[in-house]
Amino acid sequence: MAKRRDLKKTIEYLSGELITQTLLYSLRPEAERKKIGQIIARICDMNDEYRRRTGSPSAQADRKSTRRYYAKLREDVNTEADRIYGELMLLNKENSRN
Repeated sequence: MAKRRDLKKTIEYLSGELITQTLLYSLRPEAERKKIGQIIARICDMNDEYRRRTGSPSAQADRKSTRRYYAKLREDVNTEADRIYGELMLLNKENSRN
C-alpha cells in the first residue's frame, strides 16, 4: 500500500514541478498564452489519468503481473513528463530566438 502512496506522491510532485515551470515561462512577455494553456491542460490530464491508474490494477492479477503493471505505469509517467517538459523547453527556445 505504501508504494502506491509513494507513486501518487511522485505523480503529484512531477505535475507540480511541470506546472511551476510552465507558469514561470508564462511570465515572459513573448510567451504564447494559448500554448501555455494547452500544456497546463495536458499536465492536469496526465495527473488525473496516472493517479487513477495507480489505484486500479487488475483485482485478480498475481503478484508478478501487478509488479509489471506498476513498472509500466512508472515508465509511462516518466515518459509523459519528459515529453511535456521537452515541449516546454522547445517553446522556450523558439521564443528566445525572436
